[in-house]
Amino acid sequence: MHRALLSGLASIVLLVGPATAADAPPGASSCTGCHAPKKVADSVIPHINGRKAEDIVTFMREYRSGAWPSSVMGRIAKGFDDQQTQAIAAWFAAQPE
Repeated sequence: MHRALLSGLASIVLLVGPATAADAPPGASSCTGCHAPKKVADSVIPHINGRKAEDIVTFMREYRSGAWPSSVMGRIAKGFDDQQTQAIAAWFAAQPE
């Protein structure tokens, strides 16, 4: 079911066209404080623009559950429910790399 919902959200984002910062779902700005829109040489923090939405959702669930230890991401991930995480992931997936 989650895959179908995520796929549907991604389709909606793609049908609407390229998103702008003004179209970002609530919470997305908390990601851009650390995650640069483009690759940064020698950075341990990956860029997330253009990443597959399902990968972002998986990472966020793993951070939220503690399966992936972290200093910051676990606390951030716990602030979003699945629906919010899926909306944010779909938005970042639609952004150009």
